[in-house]
Amino acid sequence: MRGLAEYIMRGRREATLAVAIAAAIPLLFWFSAAAVALVVLRRGLSDAVPILVWGLLPAVVWAVVGDLTPLLVIVGSAGLAVVLRQHNDWVRVLLLAVPVGVVFALVLLSALSEPLQQLAGSFREMLPELLEQMGVQLDEANRAVLLSRLDQLMIPVLGGVLGAMHILMVLVSLMLARYWQAGLYNPGGFRQEFHQLRLPPLASIGLLALVVLAPQWPALAMLSPVASVPLLLAGLALLHGVVGARNLGKGWLIGLYVLLVLFVRFAYPLIMFLAFVDSLFDFRSRMRRNTPSRDDDDPSSQG
Repeated sequence: MRGLAEYIMRGRREATLAVAIAAAIPLLFWFSAAAVALVVLRRGLSDAVPILVWGLLPAVVWAVVGDLTPLLVIVGSAGLAVVLRQHNDWVRVLLLAVPVGVVFALVLLSALSEPLQQLAGSFREMLPELLEQMGVQLDEANRAVLLSRLDQLMIPVLGGVLGAMHILMVLVSLMLARYWQAGLYNPGGFRQEFHQLRLPPLASIGLLALVVLAPQWPALAMLSPVASVPLLLAGLALLHGVVGARNLGKGWLIGLYVLLVLFVRFAYPLIMFLAFVDSLFDFRSRMRRNTPSRDDDDPSSQG
């Protein structure tokens, strides 16, 4: 990966070539988004615009044939990279990711209205069988109420899930770009940034309230999945920070992500809850006070 980052930063021609080819190849849009974000972080938006344009050309072609993901992820990564370069603040980036994710959700709901309606209809048909398998017994009146409630929530929630997935891809691409930047110009810088990432208490309270309460109103239901993304990344930052502070080794992190993939229904809310509690009690500061000091990597700006 370092070699690819060096190639991208060699010059405009190399960066343009890497961004355009990656955007044109299926499933490599994330690399194109990360490459654009790297140029923005290091050289600024003005130098990155010509490179971004060449990356958007194949992304627009993909959008025309029905795949909006490359376009949304590349544009979103470039936009949040501008914010990160100007403010050097991951909390600001994560909070701005929420409205960006909502915009993504609205765009995807509009573009994918028919497939989402079909998916919601299929789930509605399967619901009685699923309830029977779960041992839930409902009379006709209660079943009708449940189906009506699900009909109201299904499409907004599906749109919110799509928006959350896309903004998560944006943030992962941006983090990859920051990792490349640190590897080239400030070794250890991204590790320290990520290990120190922690949401302010008011922000975490607001995000958790959206996650829990937004599904009560169909008009706000799409906010719930999108608002969970900053909490997820803050929780992962907490776990990375604890593993790093305790020198537990990469095996613990590998196990963490395996558990997250295999048991996502349980691990995802648990990680969000850890991020919320950490925002109130700041576990890493407490650990540092109880740990002998040691030399750290230079936390100075990576620009």
